[in-house]
Amino acid sequence: MIGPISKNDEALFVRGFKSRCENTAIQVRSHLGLKDTDPLPARELAKYLNVFIWELPNVPGLPRETLRYLQSTEGDEWSAVTVRSGTKDIIVLNPSHSVARQSNDLMHEQAHIILNHESSQIIVSDSTGIGFRTFDKRQEAEADWLGACLLLPRPAIAASHRQKMDIEAAADYFGVSKELYKYRIRITGVEKQLSR
Repeated sequence: MIGPISKNDEALFVRGFKSRCENTAIQVRSHLGLKDTDPLPARELAKYLNVFIWELPNVPGLPRETLRYLQSTEGDEWSAVTVRSGTKDIIVLNPSHSVARQSNDLMHEQAHIILNHESSQIIVSDSTGIGFRTFDKRQEAEADWLGACLLLPRPAIAASHRQKMDIEAAADYFGVSKELYKYRIRITGVEKQLSR
């Protein structure tokens, strides 16, 4: 899930990465015939990128008990995962979360695809049979940042702020959580810049 990026995570970014993400968000909108200030629905981007979204209950062969666990509060930390089948990217999505959370999760996964990140590896212990997933902190931080830019590029935030949209209305308009909107308005400096 896209959320606040710590200063430690920001230190992982190469010079120019944040600007490249803002530019990518604008270019994607342009390719889709959208203005810089328009919302970018995550599912619309998936169609453009030719990414298939598979909601968890529709995954064939998934045992009912596993499905119940993954969609329960015990499995709440699980949101989405991207798998590659041949040359096709497939995002498996947990639909039990709010629409705003799903949008956030889908953009995070699509950011991995846009950035050509290496997929995580599942390593299963021979002795215990327990599986572990590899985790690349830099790739996760980059996907968080680009995903947030795709949902809320700076020009869109500035326009909504100039129009004096309240946080709830702006978050609803862009299909994001209030928390993500507040984070982006703060981290982009829009609020400080436009309050002068």
